[in-house]
Amino acid sequence: MSARRIVLCLPAKTRFFDPLPEETARRDVELSAEWDGTPAGVVGCAEGGWVALTLAAEHTQLVDRLVLVSAPAPGTEPTTIDLDSIQAKTLVLFGMRDEAVSHADRSWWRDRLNARLEMVPNGGRDILVRTWPRVLSHLAPHTLRK
Repeated sequence: MSARRIVLCLPAKTRFFDPLPEETARRDVELSAEWDGTPAGVVGCAEGGWVALTLAAEHTQLVDRLVLVSAPAPGTEPTTIDLDSIQAKTLVLFGMRDEAVSHADRSWWRDRLNARLEMVPNGGRDILVRTWPRVLSHLAPHTLRK
């Protein structure tokens, strides 16, 4: 069986990195910065969440799981992404102390995606590394090596 492909979408100008290499290595996953058109789980961090949403909306048969980490709501402009088309099982994570993401942002996501919303206690904006085990468990369930 081939490794589970996971695409990590980061904000523009952020260098690609593996948030927690030891944890990633414990699972049978292939982490990538680019989507190659094959089935994958997708995670978007901060503004990279919009790239992840676009992939999930445009490739509903290939993106089966989605995680958004500290993703801001679009503000006053309506989004051009058809959120209703997203079929991926979705998890949205926010830090409880993230001042860049308002209660309205969190409500926006809860109201528009059929997603599980989880708050990270004492977490701020940069929770990707801290939540990486949870992200992997959602994107690649049953892949933890013994």
